[in-house]
Amino acid sequence: MEKSWTLLGRYEKTARTSFFGMALAVYVALETFGKHDYRYPISMCVIVLLSAAYIAKKALKAESIVGVLTVLLSLLWIAPIFNSSFFYSVDLSFMLAHSALSLAVAVGAFSYLKN
Repeated sequence: MEKSWTLLGRYEKTARTSFFGMALAVYVALETFGKHDYRYPISMCVIVLLSAAYIAKKALKAESIVGVLTVLLSLLWIAPIFNSSFFYSVDLSFMLAHSALSLAVAVGAFSYLKN
């Protein structure tokens, strides 16, 4: 019988921690504490969405539930592209979205995103 999906997925335990995952987690976390009195940067949306595509590939291969949830959370970054007032101010939703994505990617860096 084949193993089913797990929380962190299947990955090589002795593999190196993902530099990509750690760097993305830090970058998103830094964006959480930046001053925003202007439209949310489209470049940040593009970075998060492209990263989500890569995370989706790795999460599906590793069969990681956390990875799929990370990708679903990343889809929230589509909204600022079409709605200039989304993420305009630093409020509770802004803080929760950025910190949750940062933590989810950091968990991935030490599990299913390992090299």
